[in-house]
Amino acid sequence: MQVLVVMKKTKFELDKIHFPDLDYYKKICKIQNDSFERIYGSHLRQLESREYLQKNLNSDFHFIFREGLDNCNLKKYGLVISLGGDNHFTYVAHQCKKNRIIGCNSDTKTSFGALLSFDPEKLIQSYKIKFTDTLIEKWALIQCKMTYPNGSKMETVNAVSEISIRNMSPDLTSRYLILYENKKEEQKSSGLLLYTGAGSTGWYASCKSDEDPKSFSKSETYFKAYSRELSRKARARFMFTDFQVNKTLKVISEMNGGISIDALSERVYPFPAGSLAEFSLAKEKLSVVVLK
Repeated sequence: MQVLVVMKKTKFELDKIHFPDLDYYKKICKIQNDSFERIYGSHLRQLESREYLQKNLNSDFHFIFREGLDNCNLKKYGLVISLGGDNHFTYVAHQCKKNRIIGCNSDTKTSFGALLSFDPEKLIQSYKIKFTDTLIEKWALIQCKMTYPNGSKMETVNAVSEISIRNMSPDLTSRYLILYENKKEEQKSSGLLLYTGAGSTGWYASCKSDEDPKSFSKSETYFKAYSRELSRKARARFMFTDFQVNKTLKVISEMNGGISIDALSERVYPFPAGSLAEFSLAKEKLSVVVLK
């Protein structure tokens, strides 16, 4: 079986593009909470993770950076390994429509990796016993179909973790109309958050910081929605503030909005006033290899 390992460039590698002068970069880091040692330390640990896997995996494993995914024939690979953090995992997962995927944390010291079952050592241990200590989970995905006022249509990539619907300007109120189960409600908030079981311990948990958030399985046959930063009066008055979605959820934009998939800057779609977005669980599932 051919396996593709998709690596993420470190923050230090990306920052070097914008700050080629190392002394000037260190000056910037000094201002930013004296962060150079932390950033560079993580860089070294991630390089070590790459080298460790390249040394201990055979020639069936092909290594690329994620920038090369667009020109890669993923049909050749039965398994894709995402080497990085949670955001990198969701970015790679958007491309894996037919592939099984493994999430491998490249720096366990600074990344919790809620979506990642492996670190490099666990991955090599599992590889040596032909992955007999793993199972395949089928994770739910949220699909989004949009119809714009001019009649044009488009679909976003399927969301692994969460979808944020909000005003493109963070200082302005998000205005939208929710249509669900033959009811409709106009809301004003800082945005509407949709999330799967994979996202139920992330952004949603931060929103519910004063309570005990209820997580749910990544394979559930529903997703949930949460209206962010409502006043106490509005939360008591509105119908759709924190609810389970079993059918198609429709949202009409009343703003210069955007729809962000899995908190990735590369996955933000325009949602201008008068646009209709329809959200439902995708027929496809994400096949994720996890440790038993």
